[in-house]
Amino acid sequence: MIPTLQNNSNHHANAVVLSFGGHAEAYDIVRSLGMEGVESIVASCQPHNIAFYSRYCAGKAVLPKFEPANESSIVEQLRRVSTGLGGRPVLFYVSDPELSFVSRFRKNLQPYYRFLVPQDEALENLFNKALFSKLAREHDLPVPPTVIINDIDELRTTVSAIQFPCIVKPAYTQDWVWETEEQKATFGPYKKSLRRFTSAGELLRFCEALPHRASGFLIQPYVDGRDEAIVSFHGYFDEQSQCIGYFVGRKIRTYPRQTGGSVYVRTMDNQDLARQSIEYLQRIGFQGIVKIDYKLDQADNEFKILEINPRYNLWQLLGGYAGVNLAAIAYRHQMEERVTLNGSYREDVRLLFLKQDIRAFLTGYRKTREWTLASYVKSLMHKKYYRVWDPADPLPFVVSLVRFTRRHAIRVLNSMASRARSTTKQFALLLVNNQKTAGKQSISVSQQ
Repeated sequence: MIPTLQNNSNHHANAVVLSFGGHAEAYDIVRSLGMEGVESIVASCQPHNIAFYSRYCAGKAVLPKFEPANESSIVEQLRRVSTGLGGRPVLFYVSDPELSFVSRFRKNLQPYYRFLVPQDEALENLFNKALFSKLAREHDLPVPPTVIINDIDELRTTVSAIQFPCIVKPAYTQDWVWETEEQKATFGPYKKSLRRFTSAGELLRFCEALPHRASGFLIQPYVDGRDEAIVSFHGYFDEQSQCIGYFVGRKIRTYPRQTGGSVYVRTMDNQDLARQSIEYLQRIGFQGIVKIDYKLDQADNEFKILEINPRYNLWQLLGGYAGVNLAAIAYRHQMEERVTLNGSYREDVRLLFLKQDIRAFLTGYRKTREWTLASYVKSLMHKKYYRVWDPADPLPFVVSLVRFTRRHAIRVLNSMASRARSTTKQFALLLVNNQKTAGKQSISVSQQ
């Protein structure tokens, strides 16, 4: 049975945020839109998505679990949501699975929703890292030299030509979703699977353990440098690839360090990089929301493109606080309102995902001493906004905090119960052994 839309207010919403999973991704968009007075309907596979509790959430639709068998049901539920709103709302998507879903079912969704995503071929070129490397060569985009490997035998014959240090990436992110517990233990989560290799032996051992994928994998020179060397361009482009909003940001820390998601970020002024980014995206005819990650290569003092992401993310919330709210710009453009170019924003506006930032420091930066305790605390002294906490919209944070506390309390109690069972078992074994020993001594005495 497909659940129906539950309204939280009497206001009319013209935006729907689609979320299949994740923790705060839907709330990032809901809050960004809410800052500009736009309320949203949240359609999520998570029955208790924290975005449901936002003051900016005008209604919720709990979707079936995201899996192939339920895709047609999800399309039907989204159709019902749109019909219930009495118009064609703007559809927002929070990560790669949602973007891929919207693209694959665009013909089914377009009669009911407004959205702007790259065409199928362009999207495939961005999703598939091997195809993206070819696209970059064709359009002269500054990406690190890329070696595409189809299987391990091919790597063995070419490993002598690999430039070290290097990094291995899957052609598709989902290629490194592991099927077995052994694979999960060997490679870890996707972000932790992205590693820096310094020798052929180390590289071969890692790649030989990878499960075979028809799309293969790719190897690039590793661009060394701290996470602060990663700069990103964020923009929104119309149907003619004209940019109508942008800002530039810099990472401060990621979780995990070096290869993880952004947990502490800030805006920065780099108009040269902004102009270059707009030119690059116009070369490939891009349209919609976008983020380009760059890292400064000290070898040639050039910003190298690490990836182009055509989806919404937490950076849109940062841009909203800085003065360029790309989610609101996308909303107004797709609602056919007049929107003029906005690239004026405040510099050094900061956004912190505190829970993940603490993890990043304790598990990574502290050990490498990239951030000492003193420098870490000092970095937090700046004025900043928080990813989940908003004093004007506190309930999502409260719900998140209660769940976090409950999860960890349950883990602690389970751990204590496990230790208690282990201690009881050890005590029982000791008691049995003592009884056996006493019995043997008794027999020995009686025989004497």
